[in-house]
Amino acid sequence: MDNMAYKPQYPETTSAPQNGSPYPPQTQQDPPQTQQYPQQTQYYPQQIQQSSNNLTVVTPGRYQPAIDTTPVARDWTVPAVLALFCFFPTGICAIITAVKARNKYLSGDTEGGRRSSILTRRLFLISVILGLVLNGLMIGTSINNFIK
Repeated sequence: MDNMAYKPQYPETTSAPQNGSPYPPQTQQDPPQTQQYPQQTQYYPQQIQQSSNNLTVVTPGRYQPAIDTTPVARDWTVPAVLALFCFFPTGICAIITAVKARNKYLSGDTEGGRRSSILTRRLFLISVILGLVLNGLMIGTSINNFIK
């Protein structure tokens, strides 16, 4: 920074100092101050758009927490565990996706939780249908072998 940019300005006086010698006449004028400061920008919090139904109110200067109005989808953890008894492979997959759906809901990812919940429901239904069909075939085959 230039030292000449700031010069303190004192009022002009024509009276003599205390020791008796007069001040020299001031003929030099200071140049006008031309240094301009950059315009300051005010930053306000920005609202992040998400694909959920959360209501977020942004007011400058105040903190206001978001109000979560998204209904939580059905938790398919218990049906996924019961699907193990119908058809084991898809039952395991249903349990894994049910846990993922619950974790996504708890972390705030409602869209990801909804998608995982739909996948869990599908895996549960597939497991139940395959279990009923395979158990029906096994029972029918054993009855057919018993009758012969």
